[in-house]
Amino acid sequence: MFLMKQMAVYAYSFQTRITEALSKANAMMAEARLMNYDIGMAISHFALGDIYTNAGMLSESTEEYEKAIDILSENPDTEKLQERVFIQLIPNLIKLKQLDSAETYLEDMEKIYKDKHENPFLLYIYQAYYYLNIEDVDQARKYIDDAEQANNAAPSHFYTTKLKHMQAEYARETENYEEAIQLYTELIQNNNNINVYNNYLQLKKTIANIYKKLGQNKEACETYHTIKVTRDSINAHNYSSQINLLRTIYQVDRLEVGNQEQRNRILFYSIVGGILILAVFVIFVIRIKHENNRLAASKQKLDKAQKNAENSIRTKSLFLSNMSHEIRTPLNALSGSPAILINGNIDADIRKQCNDIIQQNSDLLLKLIDDVVDLPSLERGKMQFHFSTYDAVALGRNVIDTVEKIKQTAASVVFQTSLESLELYTDEARLQQLLINLLINATKFTSEGSITLSFEVKDGVARFAVTDTGCGIAPEKQGRIFNRFEKLDENTQGSGLGLSICQLIVERFGGKIWIDSEYTGGSRFVFTHPITHTDTKKEEAAV
Repeated sequence: MFLMKQMAVYAYSFQTRITEALSKANAMMAEARLMNYDIGMAISHFALGDIYTNAGMLSESTEEYEKAIDILSENPDTEKLQERVFIQLIPNLIKLKQLDSAETYLEDMEKIYKDKHENPFLLYIYQAYYYLNIEDVDQARKYIDDAEQANNAAPSHFYTTKLKHMQAEYARETENYEEAIQLYTELIQNNNNINVYNNYLQLKKTIANIYKKLGQNKEACETYHTIKVTRDSINAHNYSSQINLLRTIYQVDRLEVGNQEQRNRILFYSIVGGILILAVFVIFVIRIKHENNRLAASKQKLDKAQKNAENSIRTKSLFLSNMSHEIRTPLNALSGSPAILINGNIDADIRKQCNDIIQQNSDLLLKLIDDVVDLPSLERGKMQFHFSTYDAVALGRNVIDTVEKIKQTAASVVFQTSLESLELYTDEARLQQLLINLLINATKFTSEGSITLSFEVKDGVARFAVTDTGCGIAPEKQGRIFNRFEKLDENTQGSGLGLSICQLIVERFGGKIWIDSEYTGGSRFVFTHPITHTDTKKEEAAV
């Protein structure tokens, strides 16, 4: 079907009905693209090439033929079609002096004849034409002889005409003008009709030029006169065809401009659409990322709040459990002792023992209440600190004397330092509270041996250490010993807040407190305290 349409297009263009030919060729191309039929598209390009060839637009026709060859070379069993395209393409390339491309296509054409064992007449003719144009007359003669043999093997009018034309060209090129004139004249006799007037006029003009070279001016003038008369009659006959040709060229140019404008619009809309899609995508990604970050932050806050709530509930339960246990013990002692004291039958020793029990448990109950009150005050920064300069050595000795009087253990409590005195900018009451808490805590776990408070200046800060020879602290518990309500032994008295309060006081002083994990003879608590008031003034201002 497409081959029949191509032949119709060729017939229209050969009759210079270019507008109709273009319309049918474009319809072919649209139909082939709709069918997604490669060979149909190749034949459509072939038809367009024929239109441009008959319109004298060799560059445009060559471009269309090459498009057809590119498509056909990708499809099997298209050698016959390729041969038809080569017949039109190769002469165009030689006329346009694109000899390298012509040589390449001649090689492709030679492969077709070699593989299919077809009559190579046309291959020989175009090879002869190629070598004539590169002025290699020996090779041209060889291929003309090969073409003559091929024509004798399978003669045809088309082959005979092509062979005679090539022989005439060879004779003219080798300056055998008499033979050239004879051959051109024979060709003219077969082409003296209006449909092939271009070939007729071209052959006549060639004969006239040969007469000029031979000096036969009369014959040359007669030939030129014949050309003029023929051209005038043909031009008059084909005036409308020339107008159609010009109109076709204009329509082709206008169609090309329209196609280019349409391509530009499509490209512009594609770019704008791509930019809009990209912008929407970027905004969408940024929005999703923002929402993910917000959700992650909300989840993190929620998890933190949940953990805080769980810790608060656990801490509250632990606090109530500890305090109910710790308060019950002194209250039981206090509630029973007055009943014994009012008994008039008891002696002085029992009365003194009851008084001691009341005093001891009253002090214990007061200590528990002080711890509970001190902790939130320290955390919120409401506890008052009064900083001034005090002798740290004298303060340490006073603390030792106090603890020695109230201790409930056989272990000795001693103070060690190489310093005679050291002026320390601190809050005397809070520092005493800190040291007494650490020493009393040591007495609970040191039934015998010694408890030592040491003091030195190291790296520009005062360094205190409380060392005991008691049971020590297991390594797995050392990391949480400063947590609130943490108790090493549930059977010992206390709220579990003492070390937490110690840590808060040290931090308010501007120091640090820790357990010496390398000491294995019991336990050792170490804390630092700035010597000058540089670090503590900030704390005082915060208070």
